Amino acid sequence: MNAAGHLAGPGGPRLPNKAGRCAFGIESVTIGPRTIPVVEHELLVLDFAVLTEFVRTGARHRVLVVAPLAGAYPVILRDLVVGLLRHANVAITDWRDPCCVPAASGDFGLAENIAYVLAMMREMGPDTHVVGVCQGTIPALAATALLATMDVAAGPHSLTLMAGPVDPLVNPTRVVRAARGHSPEWFERRAMRTVPDGFAGKGRRIYPASAQLTTLTHYLARHWLFGEVFLKLWYDDGEDPVRFPFATLVTRLMNLPAELVLDMMRQVFVERALCTGRLAALGRPVLPGDITRTGLMTIEGENDDIAAPGQTYAAHGICTGIPDNLRRHLSVANTGHFSLFHGSRWRSTVLPALVQFFCDTEAARRTRPSAAKKARLAGEPPLAAT
Repeated sequence: MNAAGHLAGPGGPRLPNKAGRCAFGIESVTIGPRTIPVVEHELLVLDFAVLTEFVRTGARHRVLVVAPLAGAYPVILRDLVVGLLRHANVAITDWRDPCCVPAASGDFGLAENIAYVLAMMREMGPDTHVVGVCQGTIPALAATALLATMDVAAGPHSLTLMAGPVDPLVNPTRVVRAARGHSPEWFERRAMRTVPDGFAGKGRRIYPASAQLTTLTHYLARHWLFGEVFLKLWYDDGEDPVRFPFATLVTRLMNLPAELVLDMMRQVFVERALCTGRLAALGRPVLPGDITRTGLMTIEGENDDIAAPGQTYAAHGICTGIPDNLRRHLSVANTGHFSLFHGSRWRSTVLPALVQFFCDTEAARRTRPSAAKKARLAGEPPLAAT
């Protein structure tokens, strides 16, 4: 392997369009007999990501999807975005391949990942529903907690965490055992590479796509005989299997910032920093217990062998300030990791429950008395603005 993994092979370097991003190709959405045009625009442009929003007329809700930085490009969540577009305008954290980001832009570890999501949540505003998927659940939960600490009125209507390692030791999988099997320093020496000349990100340390492909190949092999991925490869039940086949979505891998991968290994899989109160970002501790106004929904697949049942549900145990009427949990029977956000099971089971949760949390906020009204009812003077 050369210094940058897959970057310099026969035929030269190959990167996706849009300076390290993959196009979603969503021009319209079908709702019943109607085909409604969809407009894509960039809400916020940052070094390592673009906040990309898809907008249509008549949408009832507004959603921010926090995509994982775990291998596949954010376009792997295309089915999820299209499904949500039938009910909402949808923005997504469109992460860029770090090979396209100059080294002068600095490192991008877990703290920066959280800061980016927080900036995007502020850009979207409080009338937003946040959906974090897979490893995107960590920055989504952390950013929501920071907002609750710093500016409670800016928090989103709801936070949905889908198939993510909030507490990986609740039900460890092969992924968890692999991350805990060696020290981050071992992974740094063995797996990380440096971006060579010829790329905007030259000199940057990355976890190359070629190394990830080896791991993915072993994972696919375990599913080869009648596993979830095998069935999806055999019968693609996605929204657009011709232009965006599942086989391409799951195997088109991006390089990852080395510091983010190492932080995830150390802080999420080994130290469980989010669960033990040791996670920090923007110079502040991340305190999930501070979340009080934002609804929390967790979604897990019964057969998920990446983020097994219990790992995501653990969020309810650390988000102690959320009232019971703003909590939901959905366990989807006979379902693996990818079917939670891609294909017929996503559309028939997960999406309706998610949209109902949006409606419920919006209704709860409309009927919730303000702090000033609570003070008047209690016969106390209203709190002064700070």
